[in-house]
Amino acid sequence: MPASPRPETASSPITPLSPFSSITPISPVALEGLTWRPFTRREPTIAGLDLVIPPGQRVLLAGASGSGKSTVLRALAGLLDEETGEGGGLVPPPHRPGERGLLLQNPAHALVAASITRDAAFGPENAALDRPEIHRRAADALASARVDLDPSRAPLDASGGQQQRIALAGSLALGPDLLLLDEPTSMLDAATAQEVRTAILEAAECRTLVLAEHHIDPWLPHVDRLVVLGPQARILADGAPEQVLREQREVLVEAGVLVETGVLEDVATSAAPQHGAPAEAPEGAPVASLHGVTVPQRGLRTPVDLAVHAGRLTVLTGPSGAGKTTLLRTLLGAGAPESGTVARPPREKIASVPQDPEHSFVATTVRDELLASPWADDEDLIDELLARADLAPLARAHPSRLSGGEQRRVAIAAALAQQPSLLVLDEPTVGLDARRRRAVLDLLDEASRRGCAVLVATHDPELIARADDRLVLPGTAQDELPPVPRRRIPADALNPLTLSLIGILAAIGSFAVHSWQGGLLALVPIVVLAPLAVRSVRGAALRLTPILLSAAGLAWTTALLGDAPALSGPAWLLGLREAARITVFVAPGVLALGSVEATALGDALGGRLRLPARPVAAAVVALVRAGHLGRQWEIIVRTRIQRGLGSAASPRLLASATLALLVVTLRGAEQQALAMDARGFATATHRTWAEPSRFGRADVLGLLLAIGVLVWPLLAELLVTR
Repeated sequence: MPASPRPETASSPITPLSPFSSITPISPVALEGLTWRPFTRREPTIAGLDLVIPPGQRVLLAGASGSGKSTVLRALAGLLDEETGEGGGLVPPPHRPGERGLLLQNPAHALVAASITRDAAFGPENAALDRPEIHRRAADALASARVDLDPSRAPLDASGGQQQRIALAGSLALGPDLLLLDEPTSMLDAATAQEVRTAILEAAECRTLVLAEHHIDPWLPHVDRLVVLGPQARILADGAPEQVLREQREVLVEAGVLVETGVLEDVATSAAPQHGAPAEAPEGAPVASLHGVTVPQRGLRTPVDLAVHAGRLTVLTGPSGAGKTTLLRTLLGAGAPESGTVARPPREKIASVPQDPEHSFVATTVRDELLASPWADDEDLIDELLARADLAPLARAHPSRLSGGEQRRVAIAAALAQQPSLLVLDEPTVGLDARRRRAVLDLLDEASRRGCAVLVATHDPELIARADDRLVLPGTAQDELPPVPRRRIPADALNPLTLSLIGILAAIGSFAVHSWQGGLLALVPIVVLAPLAVRSVRGAALRLTPILLSAAGLAWTTALLGDAPALSGPAWLLGLREAARITVFVAPGVLALGSVEATALGDALGGRLRLPARPVAAAVVALVRAGHLGRQWEIIVRTRIQRGLGSAASPRLLASATLALLVVTLRGAEQQALAMDARGFATATHRTWAEPSRFGRADVLGLLLAIGVLVWPLLAELLVTR
């Protein structure tokens, strides 16, 4: 299909991706008879799709939630895994790292490194570029994606909108011939979305662009072609955007791409005269409130006042990273403010929907999910919610196997089924097509009409326009945020390999412990040197607690079941010896390696020892993700408590949360593997590490220390036996 002339892109300044400007696609992208059925579904997600995209064309994929847009993007990337499904007409994998850049719908799945800089460098590392070129590409990609955060900051600590920009930078850093984007601005405020849109269009100037979006209006002037997908990715409409909108409007309305009134306009702008200022506050006490609340460690330094009244829809908005999610957590009691007061209803009167709806799922079918809370006992209401949210055909489906938009509707319906007096939602319309977004908005309107106080954090202009009350959080510039420096400790001066050697030799030396006196004496250097490898007392306690509990358990079982009479004095001394031995065996390694950054360890193992690149890089990514499991655990447990499924001490709730965390982790790992392969990891047999792993003078002292912890237990035994 010939490309139509493109209008000028937005005029905001942009740093061009200079390393990639010469790239020109030389061949079309084609799907011929593509069929794909995941093993988790009975019916194909894609059934016989034919799609040809000429070089350099900009294509907008639209369609209802669950129509297969995300799967089509993965197919175009050549990343449909035949271990997870079956099909025909599959596109072969890329020939070079980053040949096809794929940005996933959930940006958190695309983040792979401990710092923003190293995340952007991941693709160029996989391409085995030299270090100066890696740094140049990473810096250019971050600038183009409008990432204005501290480059040393952990990507997973950023807000959802900021994560979206970081993930985009990771896709751009390799200069792909084909850029595939899945809702790249869905979690951004309007101003930031415009900046990122401009960055995408600039980056796509010399390459083919295919993007899937539910909010199609901002993209229409900048694309050559609009392809509308129906069930099983059947093409319902295909052509120049203005032609499709003019000639096939009814098809687009039926598909859920448009609402009956036509193309969705910028509702926030068009409705401003009607909703430009919050309506006069109602009389009476609010259902929930914040007064003078600050959370400086999360960027909320200016005191915030918020009142949420019964029968009103209150919207919390502001730039990405302004602290909307932090305020919701504070109101729900998940985090304590540094200053100010919080008032909220009893737990049984509160329902909430987290930003990732899968964190709230507890049942094996959609209908059971809506009935899971003990406060959701109205069967007629359940049937009504299933119908209103267009979930009735999915009532027997497993919630975790639904599309992102379907999962969000399930979570919202389950919250409404509790008939709360306070309903709190974080970005409830992300991933929804126009028709289903309107249905969800109608549900929220109806909940407020029935007397529920509804509080929503959102960037959605239509939802903002519907609000009775609004609180706009001001964006906080990055240089205004309180610095959170990583506390330096002496162990930071050592190479990770040196720290590893200290732990290994200490473990070997522990075999010399043969008496309780020698064991206690062997612990002395560990106690003396531990502060050199500890950043905080709390962190050290968390690391040492499992060791000390294991040592205490071993001492008890030895005293009870050992060679000496059970629980006698000699038996307890034998137990003390075993406890000291296991502590000497494990503690030095835990303390030493606990101070090592995962990325630095990867640089040492891959760059210095030349271990196989792929296993090392995969291990680093796993370590980075493991450090954030605590946050997912907290969300999962808190959501279950709020749904009335038990307390934090309930064995049943903890078992359910553990299983949920395992499921979320495994699904996240699958998505992350896909994101890594899209950035060249699948073919990265040879890899460059962005930073060198150096040895210095401090490592000489570290080597002497390693020898010392090796021989000290033997010397301690000699001293006590003389």
